[in-house]
Amino acid sequence: MEQMTFQSLLLKGIERFGELPAITLLPEEETLTYKELLEKSRCIAEYLLYLGVEKGTHVATLIPNSLENVLFNVAFAQCGATLIPLGEKLGVREVDYILNEAKPKLVIMATNSHVQTVLEYLEGAEESSVHVIGLPGFDIHYPEKFEVFRWPKQSVCLDVPTVLPEDIALLSYTGGTTGTPKGVMHSQKGLGAAMISACIEDPLDDQDRVLLSTPLVHSAGSLLWRSLISGVHVYIMHGFQGEQIMNAIKDYRITTTFMVPTMLYRLLDLTKKSTYNVSSLRNIYYGASPISQERLKEAFEVFGPVIRQQYGMTECNIVISRFSKSAHMWAFHNKLEALKSCGKPCLLTEIRIIDDHGNDVKPLENGEIIIKSPAMMAGYYQRPELTKKVIRDGWLYTGDIGKWDESGFLYIVDRKKDMIISGGMNVYSAEVEHVVNQHPAVSLCACIGIPHPDWGEAVCVIISKKKGASCTEDEIINFCRQNTSKYMVPKEVYFRETFPLTTIGKIDKKELKKSYSQQIVENR
Repeated sequence: MEQMTFQSLLLKGIERFGELPAITLLPEEETLTYKELLEKSRCIAEYLLYLGVEKGTHVATLIPNSLENVLFNVAFAQCGATLIPLGEKLGVREVDYILNEAKPKLVIMATNSHVQTVLEYLEGAEESSVHVIGLPGFDIHYPEKFEVFRWPKQSVCLDVPTVLPEDIALLSYTGGTTGTPKGVMHSQKGLGAAMISACIEDPLDDQDRVLLSTPLVHSAGSLLWRSLISGVHVYIMHGFQGEQIMNAIKDYRITTTFMVPTMLYRLLDLTKKSTYNVSSLRNIYYGASPISQERLKEAFEVFGPVIRQQYGMTECNIVISRFSKSAHMWAFHNKLEALKSCGKPCLLTEIRIIDDHGNDVKPLENGEIIIKSPAMMAGYYQRPELTKKVIRDGWLYTGDIGKWDESGFLYIVDRKKDMIISGGMNVYSAEVEHVVNQHPAVSLCACIGIPHPDWGEAVCVIISKKKGASCTEDEIINFCRQNTSKYMVPKEVYFRETFPLTTIGKIDKKELKKSYSQQIVENR
């Protein structure tokens, strides 16, 4: 049997379900059946092939949650193109960097965000080598140099290319400790393996109704694809609106949803003011950032035994470990400390925790988490040396520090050295520091994550000002708003004359985090 690819799995899956409802956009209640999804996406694919998109062509998208988002992504899969999804929350600097490194031949726009950045990329590209397509119906005034998408009047019979397992299907950019985004390459076979693993371990079927309110460019996308190959009816919302979500769960009898802890907290707060019928729920997946044990217990009491956690990373498209519903129930009744766990390895994933010499650590000892999976990335785009450093002897070195307990549950002790997880978004301190250091009054700065009751962690910047210079907390925050992504803007800014240093002269962030975390908690 041929090795299954993302393309073949997705298209064969969609073909099976005909007139069953596939996607509904809320609150508009616009619905596509599986048959319509396949036919419309095939029409788009033929249009894209006519434009010159072929197997391996880089295509970038700036499309918010919508039916068009799903249709174009299925069309890209049919073309065998390499998708580069760009989120609206990315800053101008990040989008500019990604476009100029990945050099997509096609950019699909359906948002006012980054129109100027894309226009500058188009003007800087070789003549006629790049198409920028604007999607109608999104209340956007596109520049004249953008083409506006029009549905083809008739089908153009072009051959849809067959992809190979090693072909790159997805180029997903993630933040980096160098201060610039890194392109993570995922192959057709890797994405296919991730879908198969999810379908085996957490099966869904045509009786399920999935609600997605997080951006499809992130974790929600994985749940979308494995839902579509299982005949699930997927409901998509434009964004997170707590009351709309609670009403949707009741009105559409939602069985499954995904959210980051901050979203879960918002829903729990709503239940203190009003009563909602959530009896249809059987799965609430959460992940992407630390969660409060007290709020987790509260979620168990409000929603029932439907909570399940997932641990993953951009470099491994598969879920690395799962903390199941039954494990949550056991922990609630027997060992509350176990709620800090992220579960046990998934079916197609091997996990080791090693010391600095590469030896496996004993239970309760800390070490670096390394993983092996058929869904691992193929490597970093145009970064062969970094790829060799991160993938060694078939093992992916995550940079996350973890430990096992005596029962074989995995715990993350500390995430990547300088990464902050705020509201489910990964924030790299080097990127924030790079921006803050450009302020004319800043001599030196350090960015750390501090505990926050809603966001898990909040971005905190500590600054040493240049001699004779002046600036305020508000000035720094506004400066960051103008020069970086929304989720990277500091929530706390402090000033000091000197910094604690390590023995080799580096800023001691561990000491800063300890000092300021305690100070902030005391002041709350």
